[in-house]
Amino acid sequence: MKHGALTAEVARNLTEYLEPHGFDVLYDHGEISDDSVSLVGRIASWFGTEYKSGALLAFLDIAIVSKDTGEVVALIEIEETTDKPKVLLGDVLATLLGDRITFQGKHDLKVGSWTTLLVFAKIGKKQHDIRFTFLEDKLNQLKSFLSTNNAIIDRIVIRTFENEGKLRTELLKFFDDELNIK
Repeated sequence: MKHGALTAEVARNLTEYLEPHGFDVLYDHGEISDDSVSLVGRIASWFGTEYKSGALLAFLDIAIVSKDTGEVVALIEIEETTDKPKVLLGDVLATLLGDRITFQGKHDLKVGSWTTLLVFAKIGKKQHDIRFTFLEDKLNQLKSFLSTNNAIIDRIVIRTFENEGKLRTELLKFFDDELNIK
């Protein structure tokens, strides 16, 4: 499967599910069509006062944005090929250390105490639930010591998935529970 193909497919599924409930799904992977051009582009965490390559810290895969308020309710990173702790730590810390989240290099996204950072990792042959629980707990504690603007993100959630179906199920369950969509 082409890099990012799973993420793009999941983003399209989330769009079908969340758009009728008042949310835009912005995403970084996939083909751009006429009707998706405003929803596909880079979602970047960066620091400083000027958006430039030297200030970029991380690219995220998906942002779920309320159409009413413009607030980002979830930032999502999907690791399609790994569950290595150093990669997951990098995803989270590079996001939290930033001052802003920007879409397509020009639209600042509003993150805050209403935002959840979700990281999904494809599990390998052995599942290490205790490791992911440990990382999630420590990262949520650690963010309270950061003074960066993005550290205001409410919480970090780390989950695993075995295949596309499990990933889709986990994401839809999260949004059902968090946004009270039934």
